[in-house]
Parts: sequence; C-alpha cells; structure tokens
Amino acid sequence: MKVRKYKYRLTTWMNMKIALTGTPGVGKTRVSKVLERRGYETLGLNEFIKDMGLRGDKDHNRKTFEVDTEHLKEVYHREKLDFDIVEGHLAHHLSISPTVVLRCAPSELEERMKNKGWDRDKIEENIEAEMLDAILIEALDLCEDVYEIDTTSKYPKEVASEVEDVIDGEVKKYEPGSIDWSEEFLSRQ
Repeated sequence: MKVRKYKYRLTTWMNMKIALTGTPGVGKTRVSKVLERRGYETLGLNEFIKDMGLRGDKDHNRKTFEVDTEHLKEVYHREKLDFDIVEGHLAHHLSISPTVVLRCAPSELEERMKNKGWDRDKIEENIEAEMLDAILIEALDLCEDVYEIDTTSKYPKEVASEVEDVIDGEVKKYEPGSIDWSEEFLSRQ
C-alpha cells in the first residue's frame, strides 16, 4: 500500500484546526481549494481515507465505501497530522473544534448533483440528509464548537471568507440553527 507523505506545518495566524464538513455537493472541496490558495494547509479526508486503507466494504446500492468512523478518528489522531483545515463529509467525526458545516438549499444541491452526473437515488439520499440537518446534528453531538454557513448562492471565495470569519472568532452570525430548509421540505411533499 502506497501512503502519501503529508506535509506538517504549524500555522502562524491561528492556533486551531478547523473541520470543514457538510452533505456531499455543498462545496467543501472547492472552498478548501480557495483556502489552500490563501495559505492554509488542507487535508482532503476522502483522499486520506483511501491512502491509509480505511475504506471498508463497498456498498453497491449506495455506490460508496463504508468507513468505520471510530477507527478513522483513531488513525487520524495517531498520525498527529498538523493541517489547518480537514475537509470532508466525515470530518466532524474527528471531533475537531471548531467544526464548520457547509449547507446548501436542497433545490440548489439537487442541481449541483445532477450537473455532476449523480444517479437519482444518490441525489435523493443527499437531499434528504440536507433537509433533515443530518450532518449538522451529528456535528453538534460530536464537536464542541459548531457553526454553519449557507453556500447556496455564494461563490467559493465568498464562503472561504466566511470560514475565515470563524477562524478569526467572528462566529455570531454562523451559530447553528440559523439555516432552515423546512419550507423547501414542505413544498417537496
């Protein structure tokens, strides 16, 4: 098994790590790429999982691999990686604080996933997870400081600036519970 050598670096402008998480399709990877260009060291958790051999069995119905999140957390902390931002839809399972949950209106999320060529079942599964605040609720259970940012009508650069607000401690407007998809949920019924 080939394990990629990850860079180690202490950040000069912050003494914390950020977990950047959210439903697939909300823009985590694009936002993390912007933050990387701004000088932050980022770790794509999906790549880390693959490189470290942490993928479990393939769930053919859901077209995804199972991941033992407790084992993932163990391996991540054992490796003592020093990244500023850990990005991925499982990043909140690492109990990194603060955790920023990116959110997206289900109708926009559906369009994004269609444009990526996702199949209908996978789209519906992720829209339902977003409407039910699944990742936000998990993050609130697993992490100390959780914030949410709506990516619906924003460019990745704008969202990256909002993530930097959280890094700088400007968190009031990103408190959990400020994003509500219930109207959209009801209109889909």
